[in-house]
Amino acid sequence: MPVRHIVMFGIKEGTTEAQISTLKTGLAGLKSKIPEIKSFELGFDLKLKGGQTHPAGKNRSCSWAPTFDTKEAYEVYETHEAHIEVINDCIKPIIEPGTRAAIQYEMEE
Repeated sequence: MPVRHIVMFGIKEGTTEAQISTLKTGLAGLKSKIPEIKSFELGFDLKLKGGQTHPAGKNRSCSWAPTFDTKEAYEVYETHEAHIEVINDCIKPIIEPGTRAAIQYEMEE
C-alpha cells in the first residue's frame, strides 16, 4: 500500500531568498537521487488571512510531502544520504525551532 510522508515546519525570520531557493532545489532534487520517491508535493504558506492567528495555532511555512510505494521504501528514504544532506544543509539552518511536525500514513489505493 502506498505511503505518504508529510513534514511541515516554520522558517526563521531573517532567512534569505537564496536559502529558500536552496531549500526548494534540495528537496525537489531528492526525487532524482532517491528512486523510492514516486512523487512529491512541495509548498510554501500563502500567508492568507487568519493563518497566523488561528485559535489552534499558526500555520507552518513549508510543507514537503513525498509518496512511496511501501513502508520499506519510506525507510530507505528516511536514512538515505541525500535526504540527510538536505536536512543538514538546507533545513537545519533555517528551521524555526519547535515547529516541525510530521506524519506517515498508508494511502487508499
